[in-house]
Amino acid sequence: MYKKGIISLVAATTFLVSGCQSEEKADSKPVETKSGSNQVDTGTSAVKTTQDSSKDTNSNTVETSNVEGSAHASDVHKNSNQQNSGSSNEDSTNVPVTKDTAALVMADYINGLTTAINTGDFSNVSGTLKGSLHNEQQSLVKNLYKKGIKENWVSYSVVDFNQAGTSSNGPLYKIQTVETVSVIQPDGSQKTNKYNWMYTAVLINSQLYLTDIAKTGPITTVSKTGPSTSNSATPSISSANSSTKAKYLSILEQTKAQEVPATSQVDGERMNQSYRNYDKWDKVLNDIYSELKNQLSASEMNNLKIKQRQWIKDRDYQSTKELNEAGGGTYYYAEEALILLEMTRERCYFLVNNYMK
Repeated sequence: MYKKGIISLVAATTFLVSGCQSEEKADSKPVETKSGSNQVDTGTSAVKTTQDSSKDTNSNTVETSNVEGSAHASDVHKNSNQQNSGSSNEDSTNVPVTKDTAALVMADYINGLTTAINTGDFSNVSGTLKGSLHNEQQSLVKNLYKKGIKENWVSYSVVDFNQAGTSSNGPLYKIQTVETVSVIQPDGSQKTNKYNWMYTAVLINSQLYLTDIAKTGPITTVSKTGPSTSNSATPSISSANSSTKAKYLSILEQTKAQEVPATSQVDGERMNQSYRNYDKWDKVLNDIYSELKNQLSASEMNNLKIKQRQWIKDRDYQSTKELNEAGGGTYYYAEEALILLEMTRERCYFLVNNYMK
């Protein structure tokens, strides 16, 4: 709700995005995927294996990359689509498709899928999908949301990208990824897994859509925690005698303690570190705002909405001021991410201390 849209295309080749597929059991083995096969029932989530990822995709390699998406790559991609909307009748075969194109599409997909799973609203991801994968992921979102399972992306990267022939709908591409995601059960237990996926995408009217997914390697469990006293993915405490304000102040301190210092000497990595921290605070800010809707009167909430809209404008201006003046550059994108983080953290403390009861 508070994330700003960043319109400039990021020049850095290293980006971060959010998201992944659903959880599988830790002892799952690589599944040999064949065309037309059904989803694999893992007990808590589903893995779609509708195409054999071991097939020769094409000797024509467009580009091989190790590209990571950024937290704002999704907005860049959407803006790019708007710019290209006037030429939708252009022959898709004449549209250049690169590793950056694939990374931006995957950014939209992963951000959208994570949000869809956590909210139950499939419309967040449906616009990136076509064919059987659209229906499969719609069922997946419905199933996980009904079970109360949440997902939180950790990291994502494109490790290979190839042209893979054509179909009746348009040119086909293979996008191989490595994704790390945390899956949070309703009892608070959490497992972080690393997945290897191969996506099939089709180019229609100058835009890539994902149509299929297959597993290309084993699932590795990175970390695992047991049940907690809270069912929320956001840090929290449980105390019958604590006021809501005290509980949220504790949440703020826990979130602050979980920050990863953005101290890398590499601009792109420092930007990613700041965006990871910013995303945590943005989720907390949304939770605080939702709680205030329950506590404040209609007139008080209306006044806060006005102030909040102005704060968003001020935040966006401050974060992009130096970037716009400099005309881009990875250093300024890193500074932009840091300003977003710091202003959002400060706003969380302000709302809790001045409005929370």
